Amino acid sequence: MNTHDILLTIQYITIVVLFIEIWIVFMKWSNPIHSYLFFACISSFISNMGYLLEMKATTEEAYLSALKLSYVGRVFIVLAFFLFSAKMCRIKIPKWVIATLMLVHIGIYVSILSLGSSNLYYTSYEFIPDPEFPRFTHENGPLHDLLMAMNGVLACTAFYWVFHEYRKEKNRTARSRLLMLMLAFGVQILSFFLEITHVFPVSKYFDITMPGALFGTIFMLIGILGFDLLGTKEIARLFAIDRISEGIIAVDNEGRIQYYNEPAAKLYPELDAFFSRKKRFNEKLHHTEEPARIGAVKTRVYTPYDIISFITDAVEKGETLKIGDRIYTPEENDLQYKGESYGKLYALVDDTEHFRYMEELQEQRDIADSANEAKSRFLANMSHEIRTPINAVLGMDEMILRESNEKEIRAYASDIMSAGRTLLSLINDILDLSKVEEGKMEIIPVQYDLFSLINDLVNMIRDRAANKGLKFSVNVDEHIPHLLLGDEIRIRQCAMNLLTNAVKYTESGEVTLTLSYKKKSDDHILLGFTVEDTGIGMKEEDMENLFSPYKRIEEKRNRSIEGTGLGMSITRQLLDLMDSSLSVHSEYGKGSVFSFEIDQEVLKWEEIGDYSSRFSEMAERTYEYHELFHAPDARILVVDDTEMNLTVIQSLLKRTGIKIDSAASGREALELTEQNAYDLVFIDHMMPDMDGIETLQHIRESGKCTEVPAVALTANAVSGAREMYLEAGFTDYLSKPVDGEKLEKLLFEKIPDEKILKGDEDAAYAEQMTGAGASDASGDGNGSGPGSNGAGGMSGSNGDSIAWLNDIPEIDAQAGLKNCGSEEGYISVLSVFHQTAGPKADEIETLFRDGDIENYTIKVHALKSSARIIGAASLSEFAKDLEDAGKRNDTEYIESNTARLLEMYRSLDAELSPLDGDTENLPEIDEGALKEAYQTIIEIAGSMDFGLMEDILKDLRGYRLPEADKDRIAKIEGLLNQLDWDGITSLAGERA
Repeated sequence: MNTHDILLTIQYITIVVLFIEIWIVFMKWSNPIHSYLFFACISSFISNMGYLLEMKATTEEAYLSALKLSYVGRVFIVLAFFLFSAKMCRIKIPKWVIATLMLVHIGIYVSILSLGSSNLYYTSYEFIPDPEFPRFTHENGPLHDLLMAMNGVLACTAFYWVFHEYRKEKNRTARSRLLMLMLAFGVQILSFFLEITHVFPVSKYFDITMPGALFGTIFMLIGILGFDLLGTKEIARLFAIDRISEGIIAVDNEGRIQYYNEPAAKLYPELDAFFSRKKRFNEKLHHTEEPARIGAVKTRVYTPYDIISFITDAVEKGETLKIGDRIYTPEENDLQYKGESYGKLYALVDDTEHFRYMEELQEQRDIADSANEAKSRFLANMSHEIRTPINAVLGMDEMILRESNEKEIRAYASDIMSAGRTLLSLINDILDLSKVEEGKMEIIPVQYDLFSLINDLVNMIRDRAANKGLKFSVNVDEHIPHLLLGDEIRIRQCAMNLLTNAVKYTESGEVTLTLSYKKKSDDHILLGFTVEDTGIGMKEEDMENLFSPYKRIEEKRNRSIEGTGLGMSITRQLLDLMDSSLSVHSEYGKGSVFSFEIDQEVLKWEEIGDYSSRFSEMAERTYEYHELFHAPDARILVVDDTEMNLTVIQSLLKRTGIKIDSAASGREALELTEQNAYDLVFIDHMMPDMDGIETLQHIRESGKCTEVPAVALTANAVSGAREMYLEAGFTDYLSKPVDGEKLEKLLFEKIPDEKILKGDEDAAYAEQMTGAGASDASGDGNGSGPGSNGAGGMSGSNGDSIAWLNDIPEIDAQAGLKNCGSEEGYISVLSVFHQTAGPKADEIETLFRDGDIENYTIKVHALKSSARIIGAASLSEFAKDLEDAGKRNDTEYIESNTARLLEMYRSLDAELSPLDGDTENLPEIDEGALKEAYQTIIEIAGSMDFGLMEDILKDLRGYRLPEADKDRIAKIEGLLNQLDWDGITSLAGERA
């Protein structure tokens, strides 16, 4: 087989393939864009058919006839591909341009038909009838060169369009389709180049553009059939009908409007106007004018971008659109076909009647709710106002009970105390009810020990029951897991309400508390509480009033029993918030049984064991603090913007010997970690400027602590907190107020083992620290509060130094003492709280006045934590309410309650004025003696003698110091608590 036969066979195959392609395109024809591909395929088929006849021609006449047939297709192939790519890439070509191109190509074909009488296409030609391969030689005319130039420009332009779209496209299928188109145009451009340059010898006999056109068409066919080429407009028609009531607008992945129906055009006549004026929607439009706000009446003309932006904004914000006097709900759906995304489909649903009906219902509801809200606000405000004088009354009454020796007066005072506490209890009930009704009561899951919860209930109810001669029994299933996650405070409140009522309404017999459980899953149980009494019981007809606020069953009979009738209503609503309910069974004259079950997460499957035995052992045991370890070579960093929190941790760890550096901000912490290596870093989560998580991220990036364990400090120990902090890069977290035992255990686990003293070395260090503590406890005391140097009652031990705090009803001194670890530490923390209260209150007030809600929230968060540490529970709770309001941007609540918060804060600060000490009668110290004292401080710091340093600081407090020196001595005391000898030397050196 010679070369001519081989090329002839290839041409037969080409024609057959092209015929198959034409048939497939025709059968798959579902989109106008396919017409351009069909045009290209027909042109290629005719061109190749004519060229086959050229190859078989034996005379010049036969060859020219075949050539003219071939050019019927050959002239239009590239033009067809060009128009196809324009449609694919959404390029709008003016009709006059298309018409001009068609006329030029038709003119060129006419010149070919007139070969022999015209030399515009070929100036001369000759047919050579070679038996092996007939040849047609010619000299090109101007129209031939014009056609070649136009084809080159059109092919390159089409290739550029497709390549540009390919770079922008993100959809995988669309990219594959565009790649096929690039290959198609690339093959044609390459074959055209090879044909005119005659790189291959065969091109002298065989037109290489013929198979180039074939392969180009094949690549395009793969793109359109293999990758499901369908326009967005066509897909939209599968989902919407032009005449449905909803307005429909379809956009592609580039945000260009591709389709809209008649209702959409009526809502936005601008759509038709833009199309009729031939405005292009095929670009990423940018708006030069602020779109009208959502919900406003449409009064101006929108650009296409405005219309889509208008709708998408409403969808994202969950708002409606008001167009004219109608209200529309916008809906957004993904426009997908066979798993691939082609854009978005927006529907505008007319919901006018629905919203009008809802508005009418809301008006009626508002009328009903306004009365209830007014009542709740009035009761809440009145309760707060009543609480202040009642606290004062109870405080003075407590002093009478302590100081009076007259039996009759003490009896009167006891009655006052009982009545006052009852009144406070009622006020608390009213506050709780108003919180629940206003939706401000939140359920906050925290880790808790069930044994401690039961123990609290028993301690609060046992004496009440004994005073009435009732037997109080507690039955606890010993298999209940004791470490749970739930809202311990609200669970305790519900159980306490039931127990209190049981004792109130039982005159004889017993009250029984029973705890049981049902396993719900591997990590959840239903924790059951049952309170049973042998009281008066209830009639069936009275049960409906059981949960009504301010109503009590058989009011006349029970008039002598204290209470408002709020307890059961609050209990039921709290249980509702915790997805539980209260079960009641009562028999009139015999007693009642109340029970509820609450879903609780099990943190550890350790059984609670024999409760009775554990309670007895605990009652006999006395607590005495012993530090868990000593690590004088260990060094940690504590980062917290609240100075009092820093002082608390320093006090709690004082006897461990750990060196403690402190930073009041994230930026200060970064400076310290760049310079120093630490064994552990504690970081407060909520800080202004740079929060704890951001601070940790920067610490991990550079410095000497990139791998150091980090522990988050947070006042919000809610469910999922641990996971959140671990994910953020923390090693662990501690909730505030910091528990001393948990703090030491965590440090014991995290500090390198080689830095913890052991054996004789540990015993010697403990003896040294005990000696320092002994010298600290001797004499008249070393506190800076009332009683220092004869100011009254702060010296000594066994609580004498904090006894004066019992006169401040806003503070639970025992809670504060527990949080701070020791009386000395507690006084130190109180001093910091007192010293910083004025500036911090002013800062909160300034942030409130400036409307800086973000930083206002951070500051009240800090106040919540510091108030809780010193035992000021009411101030802490109030600060928490305002923190929560800040988080939800409830400016109305903040505006209504900030003044009250500041009043409470400043009032408590004034109550702590005894911490300032009575220095008026102290002797002055001359300048020379003071400088000598500072020099002595520097020398003692050099020898690191804790006891001697305490002695000289105590001596200095016996003199009336200038304000600047008083502040400097206070700072030195703080540095001493941290065992920061270098800091003490530097500070004293400024004055020596």
